[in-house]
Amino acid sequence: MSNQETLEYIMDLLHDEEGISFKRMFGGYALLKNELAVALILRSEVFMKVDESNIDEYKLASSKPFTYYKNGKEVSLSNWSIPSEILEDRDDFIDWFFKSYQVAVNKKIGKK
Repeated sequence: MSNQETLEYIMDLLHDEEGISFKRMFGGYALLKNELAVALILRSEVFMKVDESNIDEYKLASSKPFTYYKNGKEVSLSNWSIPSEILEDRDDFIDWFFKSYQVAVNKKIGKK
């Protein structure tokens, strides 16, 4: 799937949720809820925002952080790939999405 097709699929999963939008970013898309970035769609994958509250689920699923190279050094973001089995189940996806949304909210208000 292309980034565009992945976006369309995710938007379909979230069609009943309020405040969902997206914008172009890094050659892909940022997925937003109430104008807060919750996920990135890059390289035809979905990378959700993580912190100490949800990272263990991603590690257990053998997910990896989104990385890129800048000035010869690898940079990791706090966005990790979502497991394919989660993408295939709407209820599971929405659960993981809202956990990542809470991470974004907490970051915005300065909680750790």
